[in-house]
Order: sequence, then structure tokens, then C-alpha cells
Amino acid sequence: MSCVVTIEGFQLSQQFVAKELTILFDSDRYQHFHFNSPADLLIAPRDWSTIRYNRTHSGLDLVDDSFLPYDTISYILNRLSTLRIYTAGHHAKNFLTKYLPHSEVIDICVVYGFRYPLILDESPCFVKHPSRYCTLSKAKAVRMGMHLFFSNK
Repeated sequence: MSCVVTIEGFQLSQQFVAKELTILFDSDRYQHFHFNSPADLLIAPRDWSTIRYNRTHSGLDLVDDSFLPYDTISYILNRLSTLRIYTAGHHAKNFLTKYLPHSEVIDICVVYGFRYPLILDESPCFVKHPSRYCTLSKAKAVRMGMHLFFSNK
């Protein structure tokens, strides 16, 4: 069995901080999560321009802590440890392999040359933001890409 996992967040000087995560299963069911920032997060002065850029463009706010505790990411991802995980992009793959070092995590950008379409379909999300930055919209695009890659084999 497999699933698609997409992540949206902030690349700060000390770490990547996930704020939104979607898991799309083979059955087309999905789980969509938003997270608080880590309790031990250190923000360097040079990180504030990244934070402002992301807040303006992605609609995600690093300091908005009205969601799930950051520590729940480990619990959620550990539930996927026996699945083959498809994702897109090096940030997502590095983030997932940090939490799931013994799982099969496949970056379809590297393996299949996948690129996100310029325009993604809108998806019902908990946060108002452009579909380009919505992990649910991204997961659907990755799933469509996977169907195309596997049907052309």
C-alpha cells in the first residue's frame, strides 16, 4: 500500500517548520492537518523576511498557534511507517525521512521528473490561501501525476 504526503511550511535558518500536511491514501480518502510552531523554535533575525514572504504569499502564519501541537507530527507520520510514501520536492522528502528513516519515501520530482502544474485545483482547506500553497491541492496533483506515470509504463 502507498500514500501521497505533501507538506507546506517555512525553511528557516535552523530548520524546516511544517505548518500544513496532507496524507492522501490509495482509497482517495485523505487527512489534512495544520500545526502550531514548535515550542523550541528559535527565529533568527534573517528569518523574518522569509516569514513575512510566506505569510503574504502562502497564507500560512508561523506565529498562528491555533492548530495541533507540533509534536503530533511524529505520531501522525509514524502511522505511515509501513506504507510506500510518495512526495514531491527535497524539503518534503528530507522532512519525511527525518521522521521515518526506515520507510520508503519517494520524491517523484527526482524519480519521475514530476513538476507541479502552474495552476492547481482549489480544495476545501481550513485556511484561506492560494491553491498553489495548499497541501491538499498539491496532494491531488501528485496523485494525478502518479496515475499518469504508472499508466504510461
